[in-house]
Formats: sequence, structure tokens, C-alpha cells
Amino acid sequence: MSNNSSFLKNSIMNFGSNILTIIFGLMVTIIIARSLGVEGQGIFTVITLLPTILVTFMNFGIAPATVFFIGSDRYSMNTIFSTNIILSGVISLFAIVLGTIAVFLFKSTFFDEISISMLLSVLLVLPFLFFNSFLQAVYQGTQNFKRFNAINLSSKFVQVIILLVILSIFKLSLLWALISFIIGSILPTVFIVIYLFKDSVRFKFSEFSVDLTKNSVKYGYKAHLSNIVTFFNYRLDIILISFFLNPVAVGIYNVAVSISERLWIFSQPVASALFPKISSMTDENERNKLTARTAKCVFYLSLFFGIFFWFLSDDVVFILFGINYMEASMVIRILMIGITLFSIEKILSSDISGRGKPQVNLYTSLFTIICNVILSIIFIPKLGIKGAAMATSITYSLTFLIKLIIYIKITKSKLKHILIINIDDIEYIINLITKLIRRMRKI
Repeated sequence: MSNNSSFLKNSIMNFGSNILTIIFGLMVTIIIARSLGVEGQGIFTVITLLPTILVTFMNFGIAPATVFFIGSDRYSMNTIFSTNIILSGVISLFAIVLGTIAVFLFKSTFFDEISISMLLSVLLVLPFLFFNSFLQAVYQGTQNFKRFNAINLSSKFVQVIILLVILSIFKLSLLWALISFIIGSILPTVFIVIYLFKDSVRFKFSEFSVDLTKNSVKYGYKAHLSNIVTFFNYRLDIILISFFLNPVAVGIYNVAVSISERLWIFSQPVASALFPKISSMTDENERNKLTARTAKCVFYLSLFFGIFFWFLSDDVVFILFGINYMEASMVIRILMIGITLFSIEKILSSDISGRGKPQVNLYTSLFTIICNVILSIIFIPKLGIKGAAMATSITYSLTFLIKLIIYIKITKSKLKHILIINIDDIEYIINLITKLIRRMRKI
């Protein structure tokens, strides 16, 4: 199979999985939003954001480093597996301690009126979240996206099933919603263990590699810091809304974000496939051609559906979430501008990381996060959740422009090759569609 065919197959597989993940994720959001109400849904969002923040802060970039080193074929699978297991255990213990301190330290600010017992209980998922992150990266690095996507799907799928079962027996409460989140976080671990066992990958203390750990941190800290900053670009708005406003505002804004970010249905799966692909390629011209063509396809698909959602946001919010969440519609329209442009930024970032330069993404993100903080502090107290959306959308757009300039400088590419579709691209797309039709007929 050719490199392009392999990349196409992985991208399509990721796309299909991403659709299902979005459907299940949206179902979870709808069930919780309608059952708990605006305030309850906002509290649930804040509680579950805590372990997510801790994993983002303390993963040290082990997952992207794993993908990179597997692509470069520097260590054995047993060494990577054993090292990552030990690292996930040690790091998760420190994360639990830090999370416990944060709960009591910020109780009167970010966690006001939220149960301490619930905040502490949700920290129990941290070992599983770290394990899932570090070990799932093994399948991304080997480009085994069939298993990579199965692991991804398992979490939201089980969460949906649990919520539906609970609804059929009891009235859904905040406690039951959190239980579904915890179980959904644990299940991917089961899949990972089963898959790795089938692949004859075994854990041994003797396989732990100090060299791999050092190199993972050396490579990963650049990607890690970039991911932290990127996470804040994604979730800083919710954190600041929780600080300046109230759980009701968090609940409405979270619904808007849940809908708006579905536009990344095109960029996320392709970016996941592109990162290990670029890492394993050596021909610069082929790298540039693949990324440019991918970026164009993703951008115009995102633009088309972004315009579509912009006009239908009122209907989408009303049908899915009800009249109480209608304020989310305007927030969606504001976010859609930045999210559309950020779709192509994801592709460029994956290419740059695949070339072994994750620090470039970090430096860009550090600059834009400062802008996001300043704009959020100015806009949120005055404009509420609309101000948060404006700050986020401007930040996403700025990140896209900066990353585009940097990518052109690194690769010596021309702007038109990245943004403007030409005859060769049209022929390529037609060939892809023809191949897809042929494959579907064979099924």
C-alpha cells in the first residue's frame, strides 16, 4: 500500500470514528444538560474539568513523545510499554495530591457551592486517564488507528449507555452523572490492556528505560507546554466564566462550545493521522505536498459547514437543548469564526510536531494565550459569555495567522499552495472520491 493510500485510509477511519465520538459526546451533553438543568450542567462541567486540567498539566508530553519515538523506531515496544506504565503510575499519584490541595485552596473561588466530596472523588480517575493517554499513544505511533479509535469510542459509548440506563430507572442526579464519567474514564484502560496482551506486549520492571524517560521528557516537554497553552486556549474561557460569573453561565457556554467544536470533525482525525505520518517521512517535498493538500481540503470543508451551522444555530440549540439554552446560539455564531480558521491550524501544528519541532507550536501558543487572557479579562465582566466567545474567537484566528506564517517560513512553501485549490488538487479529490465509491461498492 502506498504512503498516500495508507494516510487516506487512516484519515477516513479516524473521520468515521470521530463522527461516532461526536454523536456519543453530544448525546452525553444533551442528556446531562436536559436532566440537570443549566446550573447543574455547569457544576458538572466544572467538576469534570478538574481532572482534565491535572492530566493536561502533568502528562509532560509523554504521549506525543511516544508517537514520535515509535515513528523513528528507536525503542522496542516492550520498553515503551513498561516505561509508560511506570510513569503513568508515579505521575498520577503526584496529580492526586496536587488536585486535593487545589480543591481546598480554590474552594471559595472556582469551586464555590460545589461539593468537596465530589471534587475529591473525581480525582480517582486520574491513574486511568494518565494510563489511557500514555498507552493509547502506542497505537497512534504504530498507525494502528483501528484500535486507537476503538479505545476512543469506548469511553463516550459506555457513558451514554450508563446514562440511558440510569434515566430508565432513576431521575438523573449530579452524582449519577459523575459516576458515568468515572466509569467511562476507566473502561478504555480495559481495552488497552486486552489489545496489548493480544499483541504480545508484556510489562516488565526490567524493561523500564531511564534513557527513554529522559528523551521522552526532553522531546515531550516542548509538546507538553504547547498542549498546556493550547488547552487554556480551549478552556480558559470556561475557567474565567466560572470565576467572574456563575454555574448557569458556565452551563450555557459549555453547550455552545460542545456544538461549535464539532466543526473540528474534519481537522482532528486528519491531524491525528498526519502527525505519525510526517514523523515517518523523509522526503521534504512529499511532506510539504501532503500537508498542503490536506490543509486545503480540511479548511474548505470546515468553512462550508461553519457557514451552515452559523445560520442554523438557533434551531440546533432549541431542538437539542431546549429554550433555556437559547443564549448559546449567539455564542456559537461568534465562536464559529475562530473555530473554522483554527481547523487549518491543527493540520499545520501536526506537521510541525512531526518534523521534530514541537517548540514552535509552544512559542506560538504562549503568545496567543497572553492575548486570550487579556481579552477575556476585558470582555467577560462587561459582555458575559458573549465576551468570552469574542476573546476565544479572536485568539483562534490570531493563532491561525501566526502558525501559517511560521509554517511558510519553515517549509519555504507559498501561501497559494496552502490555501488555494488548483487543478491538481481537484484531480486528486476526484480520484479520492472515485476510490471511495469503488470501495463502498465492494462492501
